[in-house]
Amino acid sequence: MRIFDTHCHPLWRDAEDPALAQIDRARAAGVAALLCVATDAPSARAARALARSVPDFVAASAGLHPNDTGDAAALDGILEEIGALARSGGFAAVGETGLDFYRDRAAPELQERALLFHLELARELGLPVILHCRAAAARLAEILAERAPLRGVMHCYSEGPEMVGRFLDCGLHVSFAGNLTYPKSAALREACALVPRERLLVETDAPFLAPQPQRGRPNEPAFILHTLEALAAARGEAPADTARITFDNACALFRGA
Repeated sequence: MRIFDTHCHPLWRDAEDPALAQIDRARAAGVAALLCVATDAPSARAARALARSVPDFVAASAGLHPNDTGDAAALDGILEEIGALARSGGFAAVGETGLDFYRDRAAPELQERALLFHLELARELGLPVILHCRAAAARLAEILAERAPLRGVMHCYSEGPEMVGRFLDCGLHVSFAGNLTYPKSAALREACALVPRERLLVETDAPFLAPQPQRGRPNEPAFILHTLEALAAARGEAPADTARITFDNACALFRGA
């Protein structure tokens, strides 16, 4: 099987567990590609450098995480820097962006300003947008619907089945992470079965959300097989079929192939 980890942060733990070592373990586990996702300008530069060092395996994004939009005085300058980076090339996606009302590190109006900037930037560059959502699904769906159709992904989908259709109607792909494997995630498993084959993706969100067999450890791309198997089981598919479907979808979205 070839698996595409469509959302991970291998550079977050680079000092204690080098990204290149994580990539070696991922290759051995059947991962054939990954998207290294940025959360600010420095991580975007680092992600692009990693992608250029392993071009057959790594793609990169440029964006500002909603939890990092809290400095109102600096936000416009940060977004300008993100835009300049993205326009300079070497990125496969814009983001991650979105809304996170679970934490109080950034006011909702600042998050929304940054979200709209990313949506426009992605449209300008013809790149997919990576969307983060936590405790903000209704508001995010409302904003996205006003600007649909969109090309991008609702990453680490964590809502129940009732919200899937609203994000699909916006044109988005939907990606599932390690929380799909948790015993209490029945509603999430119900939701993943509603996503059409051509919109389905899988990810680790490493180093977060280690799948159930690896809980208590930092997550990494090599652990994605556990999530893939849970995704296949919830959809009544063979893991090899789910791997092929999600790999092809990811290549079409992030590589234009």
